[in-house]
Amino acid sequence: MSVQRQRTVPRDTLPVTTLDVPRDRKLDSLTGLRFIAAFMVVLSHVGTNLLPRVAPDQIPLLLVLHELGAVGVSFFFILSGFVLTWVAQDNDTVGRFWRRRFFKIYPNHVVTFLAACLLAAAAGHALSGRDTLATLFLVHSWIPSQQLQFNLWSNTPTWSLACELLFYLAFPVLLTLLRKIRPERLWPAFCGVYAAIWAVPLVAAVLPKSGEIHRGTGQPWEAMWFMTFFPPARMLEFLLGIVMALIVIHKRWFRLPLPVALLLPVVPLVATAMLPGNLGFVVLTAVPLGFLVASAANADITGRGSFFSSRIMVFLGEISFALYLVHWLVVAYGWIGRTSPAWGAPPGGPASWPHVLTLAVLTIGTSLVLAWLLYALVERPVMRRWSRSARPRE
Repeated sequence: MSVQRQRTVPRDTLPVTTLDVPRDRKLDSLTGLRFIAAFMVVLSHVGTNLLPRVAPDQIPLLLVLHELGAVGVSFFFILSGFVLTWVAQDNDTVGRFWRRRFFKIYPNHVVTFLAACLLAAAAGHALSGRDTLATLFLVHSWIPSQQLQFNLWSNTPTWSLACELLFYLAFPVLLTLLRKIRPERLWPAFCGVYAAIWAVPLVAAVLPKSGEIHRGTGQPWEAMWFMTFFPPARMLEFLLGIVMALIVIHKRWFRLPLPVALLLPVVPLVATAMLPGNLGFVVLTAVPLGFLVASAANADITGRGSFFSSRIMVFLGEISFALYLVHWLVVAYGWIGRTSPAWGAPPGGPASWPHVLTLAVLTIGTSLVLAWLLYALVERPVMRRWSRSARPRE
């Protein structure tokens, strides 16, 4: 009679829930949806900079375009929690996990950060030492400075990386705690996290008001910083993604059809754009986005797949992180030529639809090419060479 050897697992391994759903399938639909989220941010920044040139009175559409970017970032946060939970392995360690995350985000960040500094210097826009160092080390979202968060001559979208850095550091502990929840209690846990998301604007409403106004919404700056940039507040979306992944893993998902799930975020997206800014950018869209992630994952798990799992969408999803990091530099210094550091200031330039649409196409096209180059020359080689230790695994 043969004796099966007992596998030894390193003491500092990442915790993994006993599975009901096998995780041998790649969730390509989620990779494709990553591009959709990144493109929403790109379209938001391109649209909010070009629309005032031809239709300055279209305030509702401008608000929807602004909200489009906010929803894209929220989707990234939820997706990140879901995917990290899905791919967690029982022989992985905390150190290996942190190593992979570091080499996933930091090389791309350093390259685009240096590009931003060079472009700013060439354009004569000085960056302060505090702002530069805070951005380089991805701690700028912790600082409630509107000047820092909206310094348009730096790579402004990197504020979300400061949030992701906290998520990655906390993930091993969060997974340890959340995997202890019994499967039948995962939906109440999901509701609890969502209730905490609703509590964020309530807490923001009682923060001291210094008199500084948020340029994008007209609301008190401290409140908007707390709801939009403060990493612990945004980590609730990451938590929602973790819980949703556990719901799918334990077969507690009710299998919402993907076409329906794709429509769910549309109404709250438009509604949030029309509601007062003191409600925040997350409360109405978090649940529909969580459902969308689960539905897309379920399409791949069951073997049906989707348009988002096609080869072209997977490729675009793979370069989406690079696209997110390069596009603002193209908006600020490229074809559009962001000419004013004041968000929403009337830009100069021709005011014709053909010219504006040409600028949009050139900006998006240039961003895609640069994203592919950053992915091919930096992200992919670095991940292959440095994301894993050369030592053999136990």
